[in-house]
Amino acid sequence: MHWTGRLARLGIAPLLALLCTTAIAGTTHSFSFHAESYPGSRDRQYKVYVPEDLAAPAPLVMALHGCQQTNDDVLRDWGLTAAAERHGFVLVAPFITSYDGLRNPNCWGFWFDGHRHEGRGEPEDLRRIAQAVETRFAVDPARRYITGLSSGGAMAAVAATTHNEYWAAAAVAAALPYGEDAASVSLSGRCPGTATFHSVTRVAADMRAELDDPFPIPLMVLQNERDCSVVQPAGHNLRDAQLRVFGRPPYDTPAGARAVRRPCSPVSGGDDYGCLHTLYTADGTAASRSLVETVFYNGPLATPNPNDTDHGHYWIGGAEGNEGRWSTRDGPVYPEIVWDFFARHPRDASAPPAGQPRITLIGPDPLRVELGSSFVDPGASVEDGEDGALAVSADCSAVDPGHAGRYSCTYRATDSDGHSAVALRTVEVIDSAAPQPSCTVVRAAPASHILAGRAVNGGWFGLRALATGDAADIGYAWDFWFTVTLYEGLPGQWYAWVPAACRE
Repeated sequence: MHWTGRLARLGIAPLLALLCTTAIAGTTHSFSFHAESYPGSRDRQYKVYVPEDLAAPAPLVMALHGCQQTNDDVLRDWGLTAAAERHGFVLVAPFITSYDGLRNPNCWGFWFDGHRHEGRGEPEDLRRIAQAVETRFAVDPARRYITGLSSGGAMAAVAATTHNEYWAAAAVAAALPYGEDAASVSLSGRCPGTATFHSVTRVAADMRAELDDPFPIPLMVLQNERDCSVVQPAGHNLRDAQLRVFGRPPYDTPAGARAVRRPCSPVSGGDDYGCLHTLYTADGTAASRSLVETVFYNGPLATPNPNDTDHGHYWIGGAEGNEGRWSTRDGPVYPEIVWDFFARHPRDASAPPAGQPRITLIGPDPLRVELGSSFVDPGASVEDGEDGALAVSADCSAVDPGHAGRYSCTYRATDSDGHSAVALRTVEVIDSAAPQPSCTVVRAAPASHILAGRAVNGGWFGLRALATGDAADIGYAWDFWFTVTLYEGLPGQWYAWVPAACRE
């Protein structure tokens, strides 16, 4: 049977017709996040897609790219911009931008201890980015969600654990459990892949040690069972640890918590690859909220993109996605499946609030303070549609005017209905007597940058060229043909992105 006829019989063809005709009419905004004073924080770039005629307050969905990808791949290939337009959510796509340690290009560092705890590194940066988005757009605090692919999926799992008090739900694709090592990724380049994993008992113990909120954050696990880079049992361990931590006997095992199993829907391209969508709930019944849901299928290894690894490792964007790097169109449609999961799981398990307070910062942001001078917080004002002006609490305790650096003030307000809002102000303590950035711009090949001292050998076996200032990966160390632009901040410190001090 032709696939369209099969979908028509299943009642899915009308939905796919809608998916194919959604207009992309929103706006993409580019922003910079500046490194904070906590360990492991770095300057990062991120983009925000805002649908046309967005209702406020809107859900927020953060999507994290995988290794060797960027946030542009997410926005272009994953079908999420069309989903944002259709369902009315703010889409946030961070770019790792620069990183430390031995990694493949653009990997999120889920296996580094410095990047899997609250108040440190990448998961803290991601939360601060989301909070910065909340200062610019009206976001529903009960509907903040995070998703990602591969290392981005693993980092989404980390973020859901480190900031369980912030996110409402997480959906992870081709991902790994919290606390896993680099050995959990199959790097043999062969199919089937091989890897070693922590026991479920250890993963659950590591999660409990990090969690500081009792909220049973729902988790969706999307996994190609034939994936040769992130192999099963990765998806099984994610599911089982989630149940072990948040379930209560006898609903803390797959057998006890399983409530519903059904074919995956919708599907693009006519073949669901035997996909099954299983719901595991707090009491084993379909009437309860999910603790974890799994989307497991036996997808193909090869994808149409010639730059892919053909290891069955990808995001499935549906008819509105593209055949990009580690993304494809055919199979269970991730954007719709993930959004359906998110929509069913707001943080407060009730109807979303009709409104929330809006915080307006008084004075500049960022606020620049001379080293050694006194610091006075200009404050903020709050307006609420029902309550009018509200009191705002300000926390600037982290600001130290005696030490140069970048700090933040956090402002919070709550209305009579219990709806809360948060805003951040960046405070820069500046030493004007210190060396000033040159803001010199040089375009050259990666190898030429290394020879001139603007980059160094690094990455996997030293094969990559890393900028001296932000350690951004700018290409292969031996490449004399491809050119890339670097920007000098302080003398000798070169960056792949324009340094903040040169953007004035």
